[in-house]
Amino acid sequence: MSRWATSQFLHHKGGDSGQFMIEGQLLGRAFRAECGASSRPYIDGLELRARVDLDLPPVGQVVVMSRVVEKWLMAIDPSSEASRGLADEKRWLNQLSETQWRDASPVFWSRYSVRSDSSELAQRWLDNDALEFLTMGDSQVAAKVPVVIALMRGKCYLRLQANPHARDADTLLALELMEHLTERALKLAARHSRRH
Repeated sequence: MSRWATSQFLHHKGGDSGQFMIEGQLLGRAFRAECGASSRPYIDGLELRARVDLDLPPVGQVVVMSRVVEKWLMAIDPSSEASRGLADEKRWLNQLSETQWRDASPVFWSRYSVRSDSSELAQRWLDNDALEFLTMGDSQVAAKVPVVIALMRGKCYLRLQANPHARDADTLLALELMEHLTERALKLAARHSRRH
């Protein structure tokens, strides 16, 4: 993890048991990632949280969540203690429509749900490289990993249940995906501004 952070000219601070914090500029945008105790009831153990402030006007919302997260959110009692602090997740389920398209593989759709207020934006942001990132690894194991990735409010977000036995392999892959999706969002915004 330290090597990846150094290669991106980011400040890295390591801790115990796989915990760390990275911050700085990623592709010229403010970036912060931390791996620590979970802040979400649908993530057990270590949680990787990352955010890039794209410094762009909001143009739409896209949320990619693993099916295991979607299933957990749909089953939870709204009045329960566990559902407190999940305002964003509740809003995604209630206000964003699930969208699918033919170019994505059946493996992707078996693992993930995509919700958006713009199906076109979702398809453009989640290009083939992003879909490949998201479907790497053993399908049975990967299907059980809670993952949430979002593009909204001019920012790119990621939450992932980190595996402390993976020797940073899963978190590195997730941060590389974050970098790719940040680049995609910036390119899409540049194309949009040229058209208008």
